[in-house]
Amino acid sequence: MQESWAHQLETWHEFYLLLGTAGLTLTGLLFVVISLGPRIAADRHASSVRAFVSPNAVFFTSTLAVSSLFLVPGVSPTMVGVLLCFGACASLVYLAYAKAHQQWRRNDLPPLDWIWFVGLPFLSYLVILSAGGGFLFEAAFAMYAAAAGLTLLVVTGIRNAWDLVLWTAKKQHKE
Repeated sequence: MQESWAHQLETWHEFYLLLGTAGLTLTGLLFVVISLGPRIAADRHASSVRAFVSPNAVFFTSTLAVSSLFLVPGVSPTMVGVLLCFGACASLVYLAYAKAHQQWRRNDLPPLDWIWFVGLPFLSYLVILSAGGGFLFEAAFAMYAAAAGLTLLVVTGIRNAWDLVLWTAKKQHKE
């Protein structure tokens, strides 16, 4: 198994290098976007910021962290499985803590926003959790599931960040 695992990591190396770099770059860009509208981020709607802005940073840094994990030499599939399961569970708890669903309902946002800000992140972390279980049981789908979950997080984060840029611009225009 160890030889097969090493070959699998070698085969996926460039994918995780690219995905991790994207996660790092997008995290930095998210900080730039927020710095362009600091009054909006600091206003009385801090719960909206926690629900809609902060999770994007978590999506991008999750992608960076997991991609980095796959680039560590000598890491075992069991360790990857344990860390993915732990990280996915912690992220699901964080999503509940961020309360995007409650903010979505309170602000009467369209269903499409629920899909992007609540549904797809939840699905992403469930897929990553299943990948972790797959690594623990040496299932063939595990690497593909991890890749799918992380890619979905990046795509979701990009879309949500763009939505936040437009929302920030509209708020600043009104002021």
